[in-house]
Amino acid sequence: MRITFARVVRSEWTKLCSLRSTWLTLGTVLLLAVGLAGAIGYGVRRSVQSGEPPPDPAGTVAVAFLPMDFLMLVVGVFGVIQITGEYGSGAIRATLTAVPRRWPVLAAKAVALAGATVPVLAVSCLGAFLACQVGLGSSASASLADPGVPRAIAGAAGSAVLMGLLGLGIGAMLRHTAGAITALVVLLMVAPVLVGPVLPGEREEEVLKFVPALAGQAMYALDAEAAPFEMLSPGAAAATLVGWAALLLLGGIAVLGRRDG
Repeated sequence: MRITFARVVRSEWTKLCSLRSTWLTLGTVLLLAVGLAGAIGYGVRRSVQSGEPPPDPAGTVAVAFLPMDFLMLVVGVFGVIQITGEYGSGAIRATLTAVPRRWPVLAAKAVALAGATVPVLAVSCLGAFLACQVGLGSSASASLADPGVPRAIAGAAGSAVLMGLLGLGIGAMLRHTAGAITALVVLLMVAPVLVGPVLPGEREEEVLKFVPALAGQAMYALDAEAAPFEMLSPGAAAATLVGWAALLLLGGIAVLGRRDG
């Protein structure tokens, strides 16, 4: 049987969907996104009832997507495990034997990952916004009909999907689950903290906005000018995060071809 990219994608899709952990992870992301957003919204409402000023529309969106940093990390780890799990079990040998050319393997995994996560994250982010509205009650000042809100919801979902692809690239380069997850955490959580002490003030603002985690935040920010640090526009942030994911996936393809070729 002739090997085509479509067949490789179908094989990777079957492998991904046949794993119970896939659905447990995606189900957990959905529940956490909706549950945490609702709980945080309710907490903000109680604060407003105690005398705190209600959030403006940008603040309402920010409250809804406050758990996104954690959820992006979860999806990134999911991307890591998609390939490091095969190295751990030894199943990667059968995969690479069946597909002599290496790049279609990682490319097909990326397509399968995107296909599985896009609908789940779209529903998760929409559900998070609506749950936050319920939690906020009359304190909510933004709705789906407001300009920029649908874009923010799509941006939140897109940023998480791209984090999954970023994790997949790191996993392909490092192969080991623990090492790849550590590298992912450093890139997403530690790098933004280290930029300040390493770079002078002006350089810090210029570089910090291109860090993956902060570019992801910019994709769903309704008012970037109100942020405590300089942010890219949503379009530029999306392009930055796509560039990070593409760079790491290309690195994964290069390492895969050289090491396992």
